[in-house]
Amino acid sequence: MDTHLYMGIDQKRMNRFQYKQIIKWLIVFAIFFFLGKMVWKNWIQVKEASFSFRPIPLILSIFIFAFSYLIQVWAWYLITLKLEIALSIRETLESWFYSQLGKYLPGKVWLLLGRFYLYESKGKSKKLISTALYFEMATIIIAGGIIFVASLFLSQKTSYFFQGDQFSWFIFIFMIAFLFIHPRFLQKIINFFLFKFKGETITLSISYIDILLILIVCVLAWMVGGVGFYLFVNSIYSIPSRHFLFFTGALAVSSTLGLIAFFAPAGLGVREGAFVYLTGNLIPTPIAFVLSIATRLWMTLIEIGFIVGIYFYFRVKRK
Repeated sequence: MDTHLYMGIDQKRMNRFQYKQIIKWLIVFAIFFFLGKMVWKNWIQVKEASFSFRPIPLILSIFIFAFSYLIQVWAWYLITLKLEIALSIRETLESWFYSQLGKYLPGKVWLLLGRFYLYESKGKSKKLISTALYFEMATIIIAGGIIFVASLFLSQKTSYFFQGDQFSWFIFIFMIAFLFIHPRFLQKIINFFLFKFKGETITLSISYIDILLILIVCVLAWMVGGVGFYLFVNSIYSIPSRHFLFFTGALAVSSTLGLIAFFAPAGLGVREGAFVYLTGNLIPTPIAFVLSIATRLWMTLIEIGFIVGIYFYFRVKRK
């Protein structure tokens, strides 16, 4: 009797999980369907677009964008170092790059759990690991926001974002964001919940100055990545150099939205849709969609190439 009851509960959970997965993929499919339909209706614009192939900018874009990943690893290492849970450089590189495979699974949780389990297996505090992951996510998102807002200030076509109440909302959001990365403020929130659930409280050894320095490193990562991204786009479709910062901001925002869209594996569909929307004032929408698809393939190949390279490099080095 009890066995049948438990089997029934497990079956309901499984069905609920399957329904959620179906809904997630339907949303992704719907985004691509509408974007694809738009391209189909405007196919003449795509056919007549001045696409080209420039190998040197393409090669440079790969190396420069790959370097931006190393800057992100540096930011992560600094966070763990200040929280006193750092591993060796080799282990940091391996854990960070291997965990990136988790972003290609729905839910994004595997992106974080991979590193969480590795650091926990090394005897590091679960609470501090979770805090480090939070700081990494928060600083990279805020850094992306800073880049995008800076690009808006330099873009005449998007100046309406800073008229009236919009500007006040931008200031308010950034004030809240900077508050929630303050270690003392975050420590009080964490300890409040730990006290409520009778857990052992923690003391964060990282300072606000440390966080702000890490934030600067994240801004640097976005800027370097933006250079690589601009070179890639320019290798297949000519974009005036004055739009470099705006394209960097568009990359930052679309990637961030893809990151926090938990229903989409690797932000599939979300990143493309956001990029098309943001760059619609600068290039024809169908061409923006084609570029967004090309960008996904380019970024994925760089990520996979880096992961494979890290794996074989350290495997050979161990022998």
